[in-house]
Amino acid sequence: MKTFCDYCGSAIEDTLDKCPNCGATNQHVMRSGNQVPKTIEELLAFASANNIPLEKMRFFIGIDYKEPRAFGIYKESNGNFVVYKNKGNGERAIRYHGTDEAYAVNEIYQKMKAELLERKQADINNANNTPAGTPVSSPSKKKKKGIGCGAAVLIFIFIFYGLGIVLTSIDDAKTPNKGYYDYQGDAYYYTGGNWYTPGANGEWEREYDVPDSLEENYKDYFEAKDYYNLDGDYADNIEEYETEAYSYDNDDSWNDSNWDDDDWDYDYDSYDSYDSDWDSDW
Repeated sequence: MKTFCDYCGSAIEDTLDKCPNCGATNQHVMRSGNQVPKTIEELLAFASANNIPLEKMRFFIGIDYKEPRAFGIYKESNGNFVVYKNKGNGERAIRYHGTDEAYAVNEIYQKMKAELLERKQADINNANNTPAGTPVSSPSKKKKKGIGCGAAVLIFIFIFYGLGIVLTSIDDAKTPNKGYYDYQGDAYYYTGGNWYTPGANGEWEREYDVPDSLEENYKDYFEAKDYYNLDGDYADNIEEYETEAYSYDNDDSWNDSNWDDDDWDYDYDSYDSYDSDWDSDW
């Protein structure tokens, strides 16, 4: 699969660590272990081999499960893959919808890891008689004397005021959201600090001559983040930006240092799916 170098705009393989043209780091490199399932069938086999109780964990692999409190992945009749979460109230949030099975499977696989890691952390905290959310490696500290009420109020006001200034500065420095834009009938895609437009062959190419009005008023021209959310007429005239499925949005869970290869070895008897956050989108 091709991606684009964020520095020189060259089309490169998404498996390369660096751009062969300019030597810059490939920000969209695909990283996955050899043991990571890449198909729904492989994921089911992986779960069976590791005695992962999918239904108890509320993970439905290859199933369009309709009831509340569920994570799942399935393939539509048109060939698209859907990764979803049914919230506690029954509302469905779509995590991924597209043609890349390996990416879709990796999404649900990573969520299974995250859910299990949270349960393990809770078990360790309970065993150590520490409050939920306390890092295991955090050393105990001696209790310090408290500060006066008046001083606490002044500190709170100072922090609150300072935080407001920082947030305002951050808001002023916002850049365009990753996604599709329509400027006077021309399609644009923004990602990684760069703009792209469809080339003569339909593939997206780096665009260096971007209209000032688009860069300054990008919110007025934003269409959608994902291809499948575009208006039908708009989507019919352009190809899907092919690397959007590989943009991990700097999600650190993809490289979780707290996870070891043998972490699937777990006593699932104590697993309680009600501990999951069923109100969030993912």
